[in-house]
Amino acid sequence: MRTWAVVVAGGTGSRFGAPKQFADLCGRPVLAWSLGPARQACEGIVLVLPPDQLGETAQAWDADVVVAGGSSRSESVRAGLAGVPGYAGIVAVHDAARPLARLELWRSVIEAVVAGADAAIPATSVTDTVKQVGADGHLVTLDRSRLVAVQTPQAFRADVLRRVHSHGKDATDDAALVEAAGGRVVVVEGPPDNIKVTAPGDLVVAAALAGMAR
Repeated sequence: MRTWAVVVAGGTGSRFGAPKQFADLCGRPVLAWSLGPARQACEGIVLVLPPDQLGETAQAWDADVVVAGGSSRSESVRAGLAGVPGYAGIVAVHDAARPLARLELWRSVIEAVVAGADAAIPATSVTDTVKQVGADGHLVTLDRSRLVAVQTPQAFRADVLRRVHSHGKDATDDAALVEAAGGRVVVVEGPPDNIKVTAPGDLVVAAALAGMAR
């Protein structure tokens, strides 16, 4: 099946202090690190940027289509999805804030959808003890053996992803919308170094990991 990528880079970086997708990571913008594997794994790329960055051309970022993001992540994904050609059978969605996702991971989630899943997500086991805090401050310790931490890229049957987004609902990741609709979501093993850049300190860690991988 023909596969397109939606690379989401539309955030304002409120926790980072600036749009983190444009921060320098070993001589390249954080965003640029995601486009290389996406280009190798997919036929085309839709890049979602902040509205004030639309002066950047698709060629400048090695993307096929550049669109403006929305006020939430789900709105940005929907904007990107609208730029994906109708013939695409699979759509892979990736957060540009995860610059170290390797080509092998992209291929793993895509192959899982080719094999019959509605969606495929990478995830890692949770090693910390996790507690749920109630409104009254009451704590409940969760069974970490049943918990995973989810990453991107995530791959989807294009028709399924379009359908679950047609309702305009928001979610922290697109797989949650597929789950809520009763779709089959499978998990592939995510690498521990596929970290998300949220705070400035994460960029230091990402630079160290990128240097080790060279």
